[in-house]
Amino acid sequence: MVCKSRFIKLIRLRFNFISKILFFFLILKSISLANNFSIDENDKLFIETFDSGFKFHKNFMSQNKHNFNYIKDSSQARSGDYYQKFELRSGDCFGDENWSDCENDRQRIELSSEPNQPISGKQCYGYSIKLSNDFTDIRKVSTTLGQIHQKGGPSGKANSLSSFPPLIQIDARKGNLYLNWHQLSGSKENVKDESKYYKLKTLKSMKDVWTDISLCLDFENKRIDAWIDGINIVKILKSPIFFEPESIYFKHGIYQSFISNYTTFKGKTPTQIVYYDEVRRGNSIEDVDVNVNPNLKFVD
Repeated sequence: MVCKSRFIKLIRLRFNFISKILFFFLILKSISLANNFSIDENDKLFIETFDSGFKFHKNFMSQNKHNFNYIKDSSQARSGDYYQKFELRSGDCFGDENWSDCENDRQRIELSSEPNQPISGKQCYGYSIKLSNDFTDIRKVSTTLGQIHQKGGPSGKANSLSSFPPLIQIDARKGNLYLNWHQLSGSKENVKDESKYYKLKTLKSMKDVWTDISLCLDFENKRIDAWIDGINIVKILKSPIFFEPESIYFKHGIYQSFISNYTTFKGKTPTQIVYYDEVRRGNSIEDVDVNVNPNLKFVD
């Protein structure tokens, strides 16, 4: 009887141990699903996304611990419970097997979104950003807060460095936020890049306040439109492209280029902090802009 009692006690102890382990993993899984982001085996930041028109956002380079945070706070989010914090400090340059920001006068923490979009019909993107109270644009440095890039697009040189120009960048410069449309000419292998700037909003008015940005590239009707807080303030009645790439894709975060224009004279670049929420894509403004379509489901 004593042996049987000990056996039963041992079984109960093992059962309790296994139950605690299972409970721990269930809690861990629920936290993972709630936060909805992870660092993969190659130290790349990966965010799976739902109800956004994207499948995921990924950093194909790398990042430091301070560069990104996924925050749960419904009182501070644009919508829903979560929002994203990007922080870029002096020296935050990374690379992959094809590119090095450190060698090309750049710094960034930036996520690329998939799937890519075809060069057809109307391709629209929307997102919300909030600048920190101490955010400053850096003199003579281009700071990009969202861009529509090209896969298989043209290449050339910028400031004697390799360049693969996007279609559109949303740039913080000279106290304002601008839509920077890249007018490209020349040959595909030695492209000439001329930026056309369209003012969107003052940076001062974007500090600690959410700003909704939406863009539509209409390849069929050859036009570009941009909305700020639901108001269509940019209308470009020209084709969005000059050389047809394989596809286009959306990137968001903080990207700085030609930082030596500042660091050579001033030293370290100031830290920049920007918050993002509600990153979407679709085929109409109604698919991406909650000001135009209040029935849109929030994106965490």
